[in-house]
Amino acid sequence: MDAREYLVPIPPLERWKRDVAARPTPFTDGLCADAPEGARSVRLFVLPFAPFAPAPEEAMFSAYYLASQTLYEHVKANCARPAFRLPLKPILAGYGLGRRGRNGLVAIEGMGTCFAVEAAWSGEEAPPCAWTEEPPLDETCKDCGLCLRACPVRALDGAGYVDTARCLRALAAKNAPPMPEEAMVLTGNSLWGCDLCQRACPRNAAVRPVPMPEEVRAAISLERLLAGDTRALAPLIGANYARKARMRIRACLVAACLGKSEHLPAIRALAADPLVGPYARWAARRLEER
Repeated sequence: MDAREYLVPIPPLERWKRDVAARPTPFTDGLCADAPEGARSVRLFVLPFAPFAPAPEEAMFSAYYLASQTLYEHVKANCARPAFRLPLKPILAGYGLGRRGRNGLVAIEGMGTCFAVEAAWSGEEAPPCAWTEEPPLDETCKDCGLCLRACPVRALDGAGYVDTARCLRALAAKNAPPMPEEAMVLTGNSLWGCDLCQRACPRNAAVRPVPMPEEVRAAISLERLLAGDTRALAPLIGANYARKARMRIRACLVAACLGKSEHLPAIRALAADPLVGPYARWAARRLEER
């Protein structure tokens, strides 16, 4: 695993605490900036990844989730005190390791926004590192609005905040209440994650997409996911993301958006499921109307 490591002082994160208090979101739910007793610094692990090349006619998955799971397992296995609840984007930006963007994501030199990050508490003394409580937007972003125009649900406010009541990724993370139908139709071929603002971002211009590996393609077979078979997917992205009902929901939406009528019998069979049902019924109607 080719991850970069940084040892930084424990950050104050006062702005982050204020922002979360004012704008709680699903992305910040469960995060905590408080250091445990004995911790003197934070060790950051940053793993770059190459996004998968777009394939509009087939189900796709964001490569981020595979990189994130790889890094999570590494930190869990090798660090005595993982810091999985730390808010990491403001730490990267605050210490100047990355730069905030209009799409709410941080970019790192040479990686753009295509990286996963995890952390662990450390008892070591970190070298001096300048901290900026309110880091400005990346200079690249100031006269650029490509991510704002790329977002199909207008979830970006242009100042680095994401409206999670609109964001497709945030809506996908919820099983209930059901996603609004106007968001369902925008799912496209993405089983998890919306990369549209990242694809449009000039900060990712040097990042070259790669073909999706065959093991991933096999694991995200719509037939397999609609049957509730996530055995091959769970090790790749983690059991939380690969919950049976969650992936059935995503498979219903993608099958409908791609017009995959061959999956209609499997989708109809899920219509009465308490969690999947609303999505299955919408997907069945959409496929029947074709």
